[in-house]
Amino acid sequence: MSVRTILAVVGTNAVLSAALLFGYALWIAPPPAPRFAVLDVAELYRLKEMQVTAVLTKRDATEDERSGALKAAGTFGSEVSSLLRALHDECQCLVLARGAVIGQPQALPDLTPDVRRRLGL
Repeated sequence: MSVRTILAVVGTNAVLSAALLFGYALWIAPPPAPRFAVLDVAELYRLKEMQVTAVLTKRDATEDERSGALKAAGTFGSEVSSLLRALHDECQCLVLARGAVIGQPQALPDLTPDVRRRLGL
């Protein structure tokens, strides 16, 4: 056998092996397990409620401050919704409400501190 024939056989085997591995990974191998993270949505709403209540009950608060606090409370739900969509895209994971997790939520990454920081709570 010549060197050229040996190289052709080795090259063909390498290409065929790569194609088989790619086909296995694409059609037969199970997909990777989904990643999960938790978020304490109730805590976010409690903190926002406390923030708004503090402004509304402050004796020397101006009318503008009070109306601004009520406006911020009204838009908070849409802020949280848009942030949750962005959070899902950033972490490439399924975000679960902490209250919906049965078992040990400590084993899952908690996104609540990051979301609190982003919302200014």
